[in-house]
Amino acid sequence: MRHPHEDDLVASKSPAGVRAMFHAIAPTYDFLNRLLSLGIDQRWRRRVARLIISPPTRRILDVCSGTGDLALALAARARAVGAPVTVTACDFTPAMMARGRDKFVASPVASALPGALVADTMRLPFASGTFDAVTVAFGIRNVADFRAGLREMTRVCRPGGSVAVLEFSKPRNRFVSTLYGFYFHRILPRIGHAITGTRAYRYLPKSVAQFPEGAEFAACLAAIAGGPVEIIPVTGGIATIYIAHKPAVPGAEPEGGSQPAGSQD
Repeated sequence: MRHPHEDDLVASKSPAGVRAMFHAIAPTYDFLNRLLSLGIDQRWRRRVARLIISPPTRRILDVCSGTGDLALALAARARAVGAPVTVTACDFTPAMMARGRDKFVASPVASALPGALVADTMRLPFASGTFDAVTVAFGIRNVADFRAGLREMTRVCRPGGSVAVLEFSKPRNRFVSTLYGFYFHRILPRIGHAITGTRAYRYLPKSVAQFPEGAEFAACLAAIAGGPVEIIPVTGGIATIYIAHKPAVPGAEPEGGSQPAGSQD
């Protein structure tokens, strides 16, 4: 199969093109994530887990789950605090989800990870209100229609539940932004190409550059979820956690819109 140029893929978000890209990098995906982020991406996922796992939480869905790192972080956090949580993971790239299943089986929290299925975030195979929380890490910007993806995440979340998004963003500090921009746009794609032989890591910074962030993304999420959204920058704003609180009463008005919160990472 001919892989589309990354500029075309960023513009179209063709499901076939995105799936083919992730299929190609699946064998090296985890290794490159750890290498290129120096392991910080795992700390971000653990932060999401700390924010999401609470006494009312019993069932969580992790969409665009890739090889399951956020699902594993959620299950590990639940085990650490003694919460009886189960985490279902789904991704629309079979090669990624197959690797996730292997990691789940080998994990000490395997019993909390009963499901790992191939499913499209824009058409989730679950009844409305099934989950207490629905999460996604670094995946929503790859969905052909990210608003449709957010609507589906909200639909399968119960009233009173949470929808959490972890996504790349742009640092506000000029010095940090300059250094990070040079690494993200110049160094990272070259390392990624050298290891994978693909242009996937040229797609990454370009897709981040065109995706809404901060207050703009939070406003979109709040409008879809119907409740207030917390905005939590991490590591100087390199990434941001957004947590939408779905109203407990269907049709209730949002209480205050988006709410910025300080970073603790």
